[in-house]
Amino acid sequence: MLTPRQRQVVDYMARYFSIHRRTPSYQEVVDAVGLASKSEVNRIVLALEERGFIKRLPGKARSIEFTDK
Repeated sequence: MLTPRQRQVVDYMARYFSIHRRTPSYQEVVDAVGLASKSEVNRIVLALEERGFIKRLPGKARSIEFTDK
């Protein structure tokens, strides 16, 4: 289960990726979803990764892959 905010972030990131073929920057997520800071986006991204909804690739900017969850 995802929190409503986590669902909002992952849905936005997936829509952005389908249009631009890259994931949004943390600042773009802040602006689009209305979060307070990039650190809040980071916490949500870490939670999404822990729950298996995304996979981050180390050492690359905007390096998020979506899983089948």
